[in-house]
Amino acid sequence: MTSQNAIDALALENRRFNEIMRSFDGGIWWSSDATAQIDVDAICAQAAHIKIALDEITRLAKNIAG
Repeated sequence: MTSQNAIDALALENRRFNEIMRSFDGGIWWSSDATAQIDVDAICAQAAHIKIALDEITRLAKNIAG
């Protein structure tokens, strides 16, 4: 894998994540988490995974930049 492949992979996942976030529309389509069938704990757990991944990507980028 080349550096460009890695950047392209990150860009793709960024687009996917932005599409997901836009689809929530601030929750205006449902009146409660139960109505939306949202498992808040599962979403928070996944957000924690995303944070860990972003922290690692940030660390790697800083190492690359010197």
